[in-house]
Amino acid sequence: MNNKFERLFNSDKKLLSIYITAGYPSLNDTIPTLKTLERNGVDFVEIGMPYSDPLADGETVQQSSQKALANGMNLDLLFRQIKEARKDVSMPFIYMGSDQKENI
Repeated sequence: MNNKFERLFNSDKKLLSIYITAGYPSLNDTIPTLKTLERNGVDFVEIGMPYSDPLADGETVQQSSQKALANGMNLDLLFRQIKEARKDVSMPFIYMGSDQKENI
């Protein structure tokens, strides 16, 4: 079992997962937030990749995405921040995004 998620989900441990929006509340809060979450026992984090119209994800995600985009968050910066975070943070991440296609 090499995959961090496999190890987590194949254990009997109850897991704590947290969602954050990258670049919220401030552009450079992603890395410190991830470090703090890991230090405080979070097992894995779902990182929201902010996009312009996340209406289906609810008001909270919509507002945090809009703020993160206004802060200057983009995918290139997010992946640079994740690369930097990996120097100190070992818990697994999963990413949430949208293809923004309309249902026909």
